[in-house]
Amino acid sequence: MPATLSQTTRMPHGLTNAAPKQTMGNAHVPDPTFAALISLDYLNAGDLTALALAGGGTLAQVASSLGGAGLLTSGAVAATPQSASTPAAFQTNGKRMFMKWSGQVDSLLGTLQIGFFATPVANAQGVFITSDTSGNLTLNVRNGTGLQTFPFPAACPLAAATQVELGIEIDTQGNCFAFWNPTTGDQPDRGTIGAITNGITNNGAPDGAVVGAYYQLNGVLQGLTLPTGLLQAGYAVIPSTAAARTLTTDFFVAAQHR
Repeated sequence: MPATLSQTTRMPHGLTNAAPKQTMGNAHVPDPTFAALISLDYLNAGDLTALALAGGGTLAQVASSLGGAGLLTSGAVAATPQSASTPAAFQTNGKRMFMKWSGQVDSLLGTLQIGFFATPVANAQGVFITSDTSGNLTLNVRNGTGLQTFPFPAACPLAAATQVELGIEIDTQGNCFAFWNPTTGDQPDRGTIGAITNGITNNGAPDGAVVGAYYQLNGVLQGLTLPTGLLQAGYAVIPSTAAARTLTTDFFVAAQHR
């Protein structure tokens, strides 16, 4: 009797989802084609060339306790971002988007810009997370010249020279959610953070979200319209004074449903 050679892959919480009619060879083989995906762990020198640099600084591979990291060094010009980003390939067009970054900044005088943005300039069009010189984090949504900001809870700070994980999800309805360590990972847990900000209860957000924007109210999108153009996925460090700053990246992942 011939064996069944193929079954549908269903992994609803993973990056390897398959649609009900997609089959990938033998039973339960993950489908790697469901999303456009970039995943960099800086274990190999080739990871240094996967992202384009802008701002006059450098990106180098350095050793870390997890086997490798990317060291992004800015120029010594205040307010000039040093970024590492993908080609413009992501778009808020009703398909789910996700990114996650893990790393640390050497000083709070080097602020962050991490997420999806149209250009590496500071506060560009897009959906991204920024920090300030006090370590406060904010989810930003900018379409054209309009900007709306959604602060992280006080229990979710950025500290100098301290590893942190930051993430963004944009769902198929246009809701935007931000994540902060330790609320990301395979065991997301808000701990003492409580309900996420901006009036969205935990039941209306994915596990681990600490900030929400563009909550659907009776099917109507609230707030600014999401950016419609093509966006890069990436990360940047922005010196607040005329001194070089460094951003060390352990890993960086970005994906969008096809």
